[in-house]
Amino acid sequence: MAFTLSREAFQQELHGQRTDLFTLRSPGGLQVAVSNYGARLVQVAVPDGQGGLADVALGYDSLQGYLDGQLSMGALIGRWAGRLRAGTLTLPDGSHRQLPTNSGPHHHHGGPRGSRFQVFAVEQVQADALTLSHTFRTEDDGVPGTVCVRLHLQVTADNALHMAWTAEVLDAPSLLNLTGHAFINLAGQGSTHGHTLQVPASRYVPLAADVCPTGGLSGVQGTPFDFRQARAVADAIATPHEQLAVAGGLDHYLVLDEQAAPLAPPSSSITPPGLRLAALLGEPVSGRAMEVWSTAPGVQVYAGHGLKADPARDLGRGAGQGGWLWQPGDGICLEPMEYPDAPNHAGFPVRWWQPGEMVRGAIVYRFVSG
Repeated sequence: MAFTLSREAFQQELHGQRTDLFTLRSPGGLQVAVSNYGARLVQVAVPDGQGGLADVALGYDSLQGYLDGQLSMGALIGRWAGRLRAGTLTLPDGSHRQLPTNSGPHHHHGGPRGSRFQVFAVEQVQADALTLSHTFRTEDDGVPGTVCVRLHLQVTADNALHMAWTAEVLDAPSLLNLTGHAFINLAGQGSTHGHTLQVPASRYVPLAADVCPTGGLSGVQGTPFDFRQARAVADAIATPHEQLAVAGGLDHYLVLDEQAAPLAPPSSSITPPGLRLAALLGEPVSGRAMEVWSTAPGVQVYAGHGLKADPARDLGRGAGQGGWLWQPGDGICLEPMEYPDAPNHAGFPVRWWQPGEMVRGAIVYRFVSG
């Protein structure tokens, strides 16, 4: 059964703005709870074949849990997802700009004032849809340019959650690299190492000792990163490879191949064209599966080795939803995004958006129950 959330537990004043919790329901039975603090997916309740609901997204049962707990849990990550080495941003003219750091020497997931720490404005609420907005400012993250983002969320009859954004660049050339950081467990609880994963990617981005990209690409053949055919996550992380030691586990960017998807992409009036299949995640015991679609060129696969609830911090607030103290591997993140650290590598594609340009992108999670 899906854990029942208290809306009041998410309502308070934060940074001079009101936080809240919104529940979207689709005709197909999908139920998604979203907090405007960090535009977080707090709950994703998926129907099974008997009509019951199971929450497949890890989360906390109150706003305070998110303030004290895992920083990225369920959040929309930006302005730049992933790490920028040593907090350095290479500008189009080749000069460098120093950004605030928050992960050792690196600028990580938007820095210490990224979108995961911001209260989004609530623009429109419907039974099956929600529109939030946030403005990225240079004084917050150090990145040049002001970018106004409107995030549209909608659940559809085919049990898909669409997260689509439109962003306007206002006053200077700027970057935008958004992703979702939902920890997924299709079994509802326990380890995700028995999940199967398929990603249509024949190349991955290797990491240097500082856990930032080397700047090159490597083939996945014979590595833990070969998910071209569905394989158990446990089999992948058991494959000996120095890159697993560098990252502390499976936490790597896979470059999606240009090929036709075996499935028809989900559709919605809010989702832009250009969706590509990024990943297929399955859980054989429950029969649940999740498709991930996006407009991004690749996907970061993080098998959750750093996920561990702290009893002293979490237990008083339910230890995550439903009283579950997570262990490493209890959730997996599939994060469609731009190439990591791309502005700092000449061989990686990166686009600087000009004032007046509109940026559009999307991530879609579609759920199937066996």
